Amino acid sequence: MTDAEAVRQGYERAENLRRRGNDSQAEKAFREAVELGRTVEDTEALAWAAASASGLGVVLRYTGRFGEAAVACRDAIALGEKSGPGDGLAWAARAAHNLGVLHSDRGRNSESDRSWRRSIELGRSADTERGAVWAARASHNLAALLVEAGVPEEAETAWRDAVDLGRAAGGRGLETAARAAQALGVYLVHSERHTEAAEAWREAMAFGTASGSPRALERAAVAAYGLATSLADRGDTKLEAAYRDAATLGREAASPDSLIIAAVCSYNLGVLLVDEDRNTEAAAAWDEALEMGQRSRTANGIVLAAQAATSRSDIEAASGNTAAAKDSLQEAINLGRAAGTPSGLETAAAAGEKLEALGEAGP
Repeated sequence: MTDAEAVRQGYERAENLRRRGNDSQAEKAFREAVELGRTVEDTEALAWAAASASGLGVVLRYTGRFGEAAVACRDAIALGEKSGPGDGLAWAARAAHNLGVLHSDRGRNSESDRSWRRSIELGRSADTERGAVWAARASHNLAALLVEAGVPEEAETAWRDAVDLGRAAGGRGLETAARAAQALGVYLVHSERHTEAAEAWREAMAFGTASGSPRALERAAVAAYGLATSLADRGDTKLEAAYRDAATLGREAASPDSLIIAAVCSYNLGVLLVDEDRNTEAAAAWDEALEMGQRSRTANGIVLAAQAATSRSDIEAASGNTAAAKDSLQEAINLGRAAGTPSGLETAAAAGEKLEALGEAGP
């Protein structure tokens, strides 16, 4: 076994311990790997030492030892730079990104700015997928910081850089590309640049779909919802397709927030279809909203499900299917009460009034 292989094995052992939640043993193993790699005059060993120092910083941050975590991150950057282009600089880019997060946690924005810019520089110089991923994440974080600092034009550039870096990285980079493109779309629509915002959101949707990871799909769903909202505000003819895309992405992401997006967009799609006298399709959309709202297992989602059941009852009553309308209204009452929120109880009460009116009208 070479010295570099020994350092790599030390790093992997420490990572396994960290992932299993054994922080004290992981810390010890990371420190041992760092010291072993530091003593070896070998670029590969130094790269694994940088990886180990970066991992040590993560453990120390999660155990609340922020000062020591920052020292470990700086050590990782120095070791990665000493190793040179390739994996060493990629691990240094990760450490610089994490150092920026540490500074951000403590409100040190200027230090965060410098660390994230350093991460971008190191990630680009690494010329590896890992380096590009960390550079993309740093650029996305930098963009948010620049907005807060009141320099939105620089933030736009940083978001576009994050998109490009994430796209170039592929794999894990697509998740960051989706996140950055979604945020860029929000900035552009607030700047009244609606066409560019739509392009950014569509890119985010494509990145999320290509990635397939739950987090990337969630960002894609948020982007699709932003696109649909923007199109609705402007009465755009592409609104129906946008609602359908957002509902599909929200369903696929399957997080509580994404399922609420799916429920909202399915509900709004139903309203749109009723206005076009496409009642059968509208009822199907409301069925979807009801299902997604319940699947979210959130109060807001349950309220949306209740509202969808109420709206579906209108179509059923209009078609003469009074029994089905009554069943839908009773379901809306049960769901609204189950939500237990003011809006849920209001929905239940409104459904109750409709049910009473149907009862008076006869079967």
